[in-house]
Amino acid sequence: MLLLPPAGKNQESTATMFSIPRAPITVPSMNPWETHALAHNFPNDIPPGADKTQTTNPRFQPRQDPIIYPGLYAPSGIDVMSVLFSVFSRPNPQVELGPVDCSAALTVSNLDLPGSPIIYANEAFSQLTGYAVKEVVGKGPRFLQSPQSLCPSPGLPIDQHSDAIQRLDQAVASRNEIQLYITNYKKNGQRFTNLLSMIPIRLPGDETQYAVGFHVARD
Repeated sequence: MLLLPPAGKNQESTATMFSIPRAPITVPSMNPWETHALAHNFPNDIPPGADKTQTTNPRFQPRQDPIIYPGLYAPSGIDVMSVLFSVFSRPNPQVELGPVDCSAALTVSNLDLPGSPIIYANEAFSQLTGYAVKEVVGKGPRFLQSPQSLCPSPGLPIDQHSDAIQRLDQAVASRNEIQLYITNYKKNGQRFTNLLSMIPIRLPGDETQYAVGFHVARD
């Protein structure tokens, strides 16, 4: 037989006895990278608060967002989000990159300095080539064209007449986009085929000409 507690104070004390305490819920705030990412408007996007009934550019075709947000953090002073946004919002792209995120092997070079030294490389590039990031920053990208353990001079690639090297040099000189297969070498001397996409960009409020390199091993 079920015995019910008497009404009144005893009932209130019984309810209190069996109540389950709940921890306060804390909603984490977004960091500046996430705020920047969510606030960005791609070309032809409708700004917040705008009249969505207005006619938009008929050339706009909905497609998958090319920026995948996980892995946005950059321990260096390089604003990788601005770099990626500049790449994917550039006018008249000549190279199709497809979906890319910050886990791709990525380098940024300063084309206005002699030798176009690398000013940023991410951990994915380090894992691809075997070079630590600190070993790469400050070097010209040409060091990948020869095995440094055998031929440590970055200015002397093993095959100076390689058609790919000549095409890449011409694209850098003319500040044109290019995507090509090129023979590169890892730190241990291992040879690999690099599908390299080189995209020249300028960042907002910065007149410096940069080159963003996306690197993919094909063997």
